[in-house]
Amino acid sequence: MIYRYLYGPVPSRRLGASLGIDLIPKKVCSYDCIYCQIGKTTHRTLKRKAYYPTEAIKREIKEFLRSPDNINRVDILTFSGSGEPTLHKDIGILIRFLKELTSVPVAVITNGSLLWDPEVREDLLPADYVVPSLDAVTTESFEAVNRPVASLLVSKIIDGLKAFRGEYKGKLWVEVLLCRGVNDREEDLAALKRVLEGIGPDKIQLNTVIRPPSEVSAQPLSRTRLEDIRAYLGPRAEVIAAFDRSNIPAYHKGTEEEILNLLRRRPETAQGMSQSLGLHLHEVEKYLTELLREERVLARRQRNEIYYEITR
Repeated sequence: MIYRYLYGPVPSRRLGASLGIDLIPKKVCSYDCIYCQIGKTTHRTLKRKAYYPTEAIKREIKEFLRSPDNINRVDILTFSGSGEPTLHKDIGILIRFLKELTSVPVAVITNGSLLWDPEVREDLLPADYVVPSLDAVTTESFEAVNRPVASLLVSKIIDGLKAFRGEYKGKLWVEVLLCRGVNDREEDLAALKRVLEGIGPDKIQLNTVIRPPSEVSAQPLSRTRLEDIRAYLGPRAEVIAAFDRSNIPAYHKGTEEEILNLLRRRPETAQGMSQSLGLHLHEVEKYLTELLREERVLARRQRNEIYYEITR
């Protein structure tokens, strides 16, 4: 079966072998983050609706989980992908559908921007892991790094995270992605620490720019700087940037070689590789992250596109 809404399993730096479930077209989101490796947001919105048909997504999930071999290849089922998954109005229905079908844990990777909505919080309660972002808590830095829908205030997002923490019984991991000179100033980090202490997540996961971002102004922090910030934020903080995925079973050397063979012939965009190889865009990007980390490919920006090419 050719899947339209599922991709992987792919190696996840946090969750192991992850089967991705993509509920949103590229690139529908409430943010237009300067660091996003998927590209610029083409439709910035807070409107929740069925962006893809829910019954079609259910059919694909049921078909995949029908095979014991498929189930054995997966550590976790993850709502993530090309846009903000909580914008799909039926995400709660789909999470509950998964929990009835299988014992495989369910995760939601979200930017956290809709958790002020009680319906969104209710939708996510059955998930085993919820991983929201909180990159900045001051208005200036929040707007600089996340570029939200105009009506969206960072105070509202913080209130939503606190409310969700009070209701949610699963694992809450907050991801903080830092860009040099944008949201890593000492006053930003002091304010962030106070807010995170008020939320009380199980983990604080520090990340920085790895793949080419949508804006050249998004520059990475050094590993040393990230480790210093980790120590400052306390024992729940960890650095997740530049994770080596190659030893995870879901990392297939055959898929890696297909990407490299294509790039040996010509430079290509991630979207072009996705179309040529019949892989989901998000899956291609997972492999590109590892190849960039190993310096086996490099990325060049040409006009508004990022092209990848082989280095050896």
